[in-house]
Amino acid sequence: MVEIEKGGGEKSSSIGRSRKKKRKASDHGFRLTERDLSIMGFLLDQKFASLPQLYFRFFDRRKSVDDPLPTGFHVARQRLQVLRKAGLIFTEKVYTEPKSIYLLTNTGFKVFESRRPNDAYSVPVKKIDFRSYEHDTKVNDCRIALERSGRVIKWLSDRRLKMEGFNSEFSFSDMPKSVVPDGVFISSKAKRVVFEIETSTRKKRRYEEKLWAFKSVMGGSEPLIHHVIWVGSTPKIQRDLKSVASRDEGFTVESYYYFLNLLWPGGIKPGGKAL
Repeated sequence: MVEIEKGGGEKSSSIGRSRKKKRKASDHGFRLTERDLSIMGFLLDQKFASLPQLYFRFFDRRKSVDDPLPTGFHVARQRLQVLRKAGLIFTEKVYTEPKSIYLLTNTGFKVFESRRPNDAYSVPVKKIDFRSYEHDTKVNDCRIALERSGRVIKWLSDRRLKMEGFNSEFSFSDMPKSVVPDGVFISSKAKRVVFEIETSTRKKRRYEEKLWAFKSVMGGSEPLIHHVIWVGSTPKIQRDLKSVASRDEGFTVESYYYFLNLLWPGGIKPGGKAL
């Protein structure tokens, strides 16, 4: 049995408590917190996450981005190990990199669903799709940087958008079916913002088609979307996006490394690699 504490503290009932004999407190299992639930929700949304990504999003207490990172992300690693042993999350090896990736289990989903039914829109993925791994992990990095900035009130992932679509009581439009962005978030200024990252070089025409698809729901007195953050994963892609969208006030074109530099001490140059 898992009992969830209200309010995000570190207390709730234990798992596997024996009624027949006393055991040490460390043997009583663990207490599921609101932060644990948020981690599970993130894994449901984004399909997977690395240890550094989960550290930056849920455990980082540094006062400055230039402060050194904790050795081995020990506190985050220890808590995730507790969730893994409880059967709520599991790890899968990324063979192209020397690290494991965390995913949500079906058991974890059921616990999450019981506590946050409105956010339990789909069962978790069973494994990593390595065809989209590079793209998906970059989306994670950018989402984490945006959420840490305080600009995001609510993030809707592409998985959720594909399941439910996107509309708003404040607009008569729906998101075009021809384009599903990597995320839509409600900003701290109550604006509806599209997030989209390009990780593959495309012809300029493809970018123009996507631009006009977004612009189709950005006009009028009650637009569905107020702004688009469009990210290029390489300097060339960023230049191509700027050539298409830089003159439009509704679009901000950024570099992927801009977001990485909001997380890592000393920043990361184009061509560099995060852990």
